[in-house]
Amino acid sequence: FCTACGAALSTGARFCEQCGQPVEGPIPAPSQPEDFIPEVPVVIPFGTMQGGIFSQKDMVLIITGDALIVVVPRGEVTGAIDKSKEKISEALEESGISGRDFWEVSASSSPALPHAYLASRQVPAELCSQISSIRSRLGLEQAPWLRYATMNPAEILAESPESRRISLEDILYVRGEDLVEDRNGEDLLVVRTRDREERYRFSLGCYYLARVMLTSLIEQRQQIDPSGERIVSIIPSCFEPGPKDFDFQYVFNLIFTNRRLILAVTPGGEDEVERRFDAYMKSIGEKARQKGVSLEAYGAAADWQGAPWQEFRQKSSQEIFDSDGVNFFIPYSSLTAVTYKAGRRPTISLSLPSLILTLEADPLFAPGPLRVAQRELQGTLSISL
Repeated sequence: FCTACGAALSTGARFCEQCGQPVEGPIPAPSQPEDFIPEVPVVIPFGTMQGGIFSQKDMVLIITGDALIVVVPRGEVTGAIDKSKEKISEALEESGISGRDFWEVSASSSPALPHAYLASRQVPAELCSQISSIRSRLGLEQAPWLRYATMNPAEILAESPESRRISLEDILYVRGEDLVEDRNGEDLLVVRTRDREERYRFSLGCYYLARVMLTSLIEQRQQIDPSGERIVSIIPSCFEPGPKDFDFQYVFNLIFTNRRLILAVTPGGEDEVERRFDAYMKSIGEKARQKGVSLEAYGAAADWQGAPWQEFRQKSSQEIFDSDGVNFFIPYSSLTAVTYKAGRRPTISLSLPSLILTLEADPLFAPGPLRVAQRELQGTLSISL
């Protein structure tokens, strides 16, 4: 870090990019342990996973270039991690810095965190300085969880019989749910494999590092290039059934791009989203009356330009994933078919190896955009109506 303004210094820098202060010596590239293939792991602390019906176990997530390693630390390591967690929580409480900001800015300088995370964000020098000071004061470059960055996978897995490795090849999708706005809550990361669903909760903002790193790795593995991505069609108002089909959990927009299927909630407060939707549908109803046709008949021929959900077309995929709420994607290689079933309660079924995700669809919106996706993605994805 710059001794004058506290900004993070790039590898090889001779002058601070923020204030121009000369650097005493070039910043060396961080050394990388040779034991890890293919790359240095990212170590994500402050996680928990289900340990029993009513219990949780502390865990640390290690992300390598080809796998996730979920480790349940032994007792003394867990104790040391808990102490660090308390100190970080106190420091964030005193400074007013969010957990998310703390880890995002930390990622720009620490060799144990994903450097590319802040590529699109300008970080104020004052915030960099504050976080640099906190990290230095708490000794976080020697944090207890970083011990796993110097261990090979076999050593990590031997730490506990409950630790396990998940190959990236076995992951169908990763779903993030940022559930809380304060630094004391926990956010949920769902990793769906061919055989099971893994649910991990992270506190103090660590969730965001895990989410972006896994998203990036899956994009690379699936050869998804976000820079050349365009939206093909959008189906709004897709309801996800709740536990035991009671009520529903989320209302998704199904966004078919030329690269993948994105499931995203509409950003904004619930009241605001509902107000905008109702206002738009009122205007559509008026147009249908003027033409002397039913709303369903009008909708069958509508292109839905100007609809609130079309605003997703103005955003990049990264901006969609980074919005509040539940936003994730399923690679087309993980989907065997998309099926629309008409009827009293229409559904859209997303078929994946070993499971089917079924959403309740609105007959007013679903058929038209699905036909567009069917035409545009022919040869890439099987869509049937």
